[in-house]
Amino acid sequence: MFGIFFEDENSPFDNGYGKHLLARIRLGEYSEELHIPVGYWSSDEYKRNWKKSLATGLEKRDHSLLITSMHDPVNLNFFSSWVIYYDKENSFVQNKIIFLEDFPKFDLSMIENYIGIHEIINEDGFRISEWVVKTEDVISFYNEL
Repeated sequence: MFGIFFEDENSPFDNGYGKHLLARIRLGEYSEELHIPVGYWSSDEYKRNWKKSLATGLEKRDHSLLITSMHDPVNLNFFSSWVIYYDKENSFVQNKIIFLEDFPKFDLSMIENYIGIHEIINEDGFRISEWVVKTEDVISFYNEL
């Protein structure tokens, strides 16, 4: 199984950093709780963005970027995301924080351009954590959106 699922889209909570919705990412047998901010984007806007990125990534068989913490880009320093790299039957998912200082001309409409090639070793020589999911599960999540 793969996907990001909101638990209750009608029950935002304030965690001291603004309104958030409880969500869960499922990566095969692994599952993790997410607190997704909804001050700038609504849950529907996240889903639209995910669907667009999944469509592009699946078509090009390159990658998709699923943003899970979007704030107003004027005041944004970074955002959290899950990147999916495609490889035939399997896809590789990594949790990434994108720092905008690395992209002085940040443009939300070109978000996929901020992701490089699939790397498995970081600049310090350590293996990057990633999960392997079936590409058919990614396609199923896309179709559910």
